[in-house]
Amino acid sequence: MPRAKNNFRTNRIRNSKHLSSVVKNNISEKKTSHYLITNQWDKPCEFFNRNLPEGGDSDLNVIDIFDVPNCLDVIRTSIKEQRETISTACLSNYTQLPMLVVIHKSFPRVVNYNGSVGAELGI
Repeated sequence: MPRAKNNFRTNRIRNSKHLSSVVKNNISEKKTSHYLITNQWDKPCEFFNRNLPEGGDSDLNVIDIFDVPNCLDVIRTSIKEQRETISTACLSNYTQLPMLVVIHKSFPRVVNYNGSVGAELGI
């Protein structure tokens, strides 16, 4: 059975300010957004970094924890600044990397198992 074509293009996030701007913009536009948190030394992260989707019509925002070490805090703060009543409890700590944060309009959810992350991204 052929694998479904993914619908993402990769957007690298290089600093906290850029991440905050992207999160706020996506929330204000009520867009579903995806943030892949990764690193450069872990084998599962290396696999995802090598197989990142390209050419789709939705952004996959890729964040290396060395570029934005406090990325969960930045995402949580950005959500709260846009919508104070939204629960961000799922963004309290890192469970394992790679970790995918999906924000549907302004409601976050975390995908944190390699198979689940791969299925969500079509990798």
